[in-house]
Amino acid sequence: MITVKDFADVLERDHILLVSGGRQNMNKEIAYLTSMELTEKTSRMKEKGFVMTTFHAFKDVNQMISHLEWMQEIGISAIGFHTAALKAIPKEVIDYSHTHSFPLFEIPQEIPYYVIHEKYNKLVNQRENEQASKIHKLNEKLMEIVLLEKDLNSIVKVIGEYINNVVCVLDPYFDLMAYWKTKEQTRDEIKHLINLIINQHKENVLKVRFTNRETNIAVKMDGLAEQNFKVAPLFSKMNFLGYLIICQNGTEDKYSEEVIRNGIRALSLAAYNKNTLLHYQKSKDIEMLESIFQGESDDKSLSDFYMDLKKVRCIFQVQSSSPETLHSKLQMLSESLIENETNSRLWIYNRKIVGVIDSILDRDRLAKILTDYPGIRIGVSAIDEVNHCSKMKAMYDHSSVGLLHGQIHDEQLVFWDEMGIEKIAYNLQSHHLFQNFDEELLGPLFAYDQEKNASLTETLYTYLKHFFNLQKSSGELFVHPNTVKYRLQKITEIMQVDIQNPSNYSMLMLAFSIHSYKQKADQFQ
Repeated sequence: MITVKDFADVLERDHILLVSGGRQNMNKEIAYLTSMELTEKTSRMKEKGFVMTTFHAFKDVNQMISHLEWMQEIGISAIGFHTAALKAIPKEVIDYSHTHSFPLFEIPQEIPYYVIHEKYNKLVNQRENEQASKIHKLNEKLMEIVLLEKDLNSIVKVIGEYINNVVCVLDPYFDLMAYWKTKEQTRDEIKHLINLIINQHKENVLKVRFTNRETNIAVKMDGLAEQNFKVAPLFSKMNFLGYLIICQNGTEDKYSEEVIRNGIRALSLAAYNKNTLLHYQKSKDIEMLESIFQGESDDKSLSDFYMDLKKVRCIFQVQSSSPETLHSKLQMLSESLIENETNSRLWIYNRKIVGVIDSILDRDRLAKILTDYPGIRIGVSAIDEVNHCSKMKAMYDHSSVGLLHGQIHDEQLVFWDEMGIEKIAYNLQSHHLFQNFDEELLGPLFAYDQEKNASLTETLYTYLKHFFNLQKSSGELFVHPNTVKYRLQKITEIMQVDIQNPSNYSMLMLAFSIHSYKQKADQFQ
């Protein structure tokens, strides 16, 4: 940008002096030069111009002043009064210039207009070269930052300091990764700004990702005028890495676009490098977690992991009725559930999605997700703190039992902490002393039902499930309460067990849980 002061310094060397009105407006931009010799108010006159004139066609000073008023109204930056016609600038013109802070230059009569044009063009070329050199150095600095593997904030700082406005980088989940702000702004204000952008333009921002095209948005600020922002996608080798958001208010400089383009290139490279490292770190963590799930935790320490396992709160597993869609569901769950990618991992293992996360899963939130995905089940571990790698194995087993329980009882969502006696029964059955526990206790009923084509086993389970409530049991079995009474007498006679005894009640419910598992176990292999 060429200012009045810049041009005044150049013109002064040839005794073309600023005689009045410019001291308060030295920073006004001069975008072009033109000459004016007629009295008409032509539309070719635009703002930010430097107008040269002899005023020889004007009949008096009043007409000159009227024209000066019009030129100042349309935004002319400065006037060059050529003394070829009038040997001296009228005092009234000088007074007007001084009173209205309208820069007025005196051009000696022997200097033709083309000399002034040449000086302006030379100054423009000089500035263009200086600016091109500056942009080149900025670009070199950006590439140096990438090669030295500095953080994203270093790149964002280069962009921000050039355009002198807000620059933010968000990850694919809209979390703030890096930003540059003016001294007057706070981090909380930047975070609030990002929330406004996402709340007002989430759909437009997402389109940037899926169309790989920049977009411009206008954001309504709290009690302030709207601000305009550019949103650009950050991609590398088909991988989406995040969003670049730049405030465009006051960034009309034509070189700003080039700085932004170079910045996008540098950010994409840096984010890709970071993403590659993060991918390696994730892979190593996942490899060690899988070995822990397989029972190999003794030789591992929490410090072996890149993620902070002490911040992990639960493990969940997701099973789908259509395994071929697991990858799409993995993406959906990543966007819905992962709050801190640094201390969470989500991947596919043994044809299930496994999530090791640092937040507590909300039942209502999960239930809402499941309404849109009826073909999946989720098992969630106990909510706990991890102080040893063996705890990760226990939490993984919790989630496995939750999935198993959901399959047996046809439930989509099961939390370990909400399960009852089944959490004991499923694990008890695997012990060699209890593999036939259900047969030992319920065998006589099984045999009677098979021989007589009866339903005593179902009656006993229903009666126990309803805590000895005759009315609820008969209602579920669609029989008269007296029929249930008769069957219970028969059950007591066959089993020789007091089913009302608390200890016997617990044993029978364990036996039924083991039996349910064994009945459906083949489906879950």
